[in-house]
Amino acid sequence: MGEPAEQLAQSPAEEPVLRLEHVRKSFGDNLVLDGIDLEVAPREVLVIIGASGSGKSTLLRCVNLLEPLDSGHITFEGTEITGKGVDVSAVRQRIGIVFQQFNLFPHLKVIDNLTLATRRVRKAPRKDAEQRAFALLERVGLKEKAREYPHQLSGGQQQRVAIARALMMDPHMMLFDEVTSALDPELVGEVLVVLRDLAQMGMTMLVVTHEMQFARDVGDRVVYMDEGRIVEQGEPTEVLDRPKHERTRRFLRRTLQLDHALEELSIDEEGGVG
Repeated sequence: MGEPAEQLAQSPAEEPVLRLEHVRKSFGDNLVLDGIDLEVAPREVLVIIGASGSGKSTLLRCVNLLEPLDSGHITFEGTEITGKGVDVSAVRQRIGIVFQQFNLFPHLKVIDNLTLATRRVRKAPRKDAEQRAFALLERVGLKEKAREYPHQLSGGQQQRVAIARALMMDPHMMLFDEVTSALDPELVGEVLVVLRDLAQMGMTMLVVTHEMQFARDVGDRVVYMDEGRIVEQGEPTEVLDRPKHERTRRFLRRTLQLDHALEELSIDEEGGVG
């Protein structure tokens, strides 16, 4: 039998896996993140949308400690990771990141791209590392490509290898930064399927993307960013179908125009798109 309703109501909510508090980041005079407050729950798929230059990628790079904060705090699994003395390598093993560019080593075969870090960082025996690598390649549908070099693969296949490589370190959370934007349109789906499957397996994920259908179908929550701030957030249907803020509505209208009616757009004399 299940717990009585009153007991269920009193059960404490799970602590966030990730918490950002008052995060600010500038590059010179350019303020890129302007006081970001954000929480991500265990197993949540949080999708971040917004125009180029809104701070989305910088936010992911700060979470992965690739960029230092100017101010604010980031807490991961109950421990602040932006304080002094943090083991950055240990944090990055628990927070995997995949970029727009695949960043595979061109001189190494797929299997060696996957096993290199775990053998060097974790001192895993080659046999154990390769066994896990084959299992991950099978998960992303590329087991038969293990002995090939990156240049022998399509862009979508290379990106799937990059995802499998990030999973080799058993991350507790994954960050995806526009992982389909460098791909030909016919290759986008095969990468999004891998992300969908990861979500269904319970991986906590932060996904920066312009694929609105993915945000709608897979995301638990959508965050819209503009000029370094979170303008709006909520369930996908709320943000994408019933946005509350004019900036969100304007962004979505522009995105839909570009997706569905590019031939009808023109550039006016002032350089704007209409």
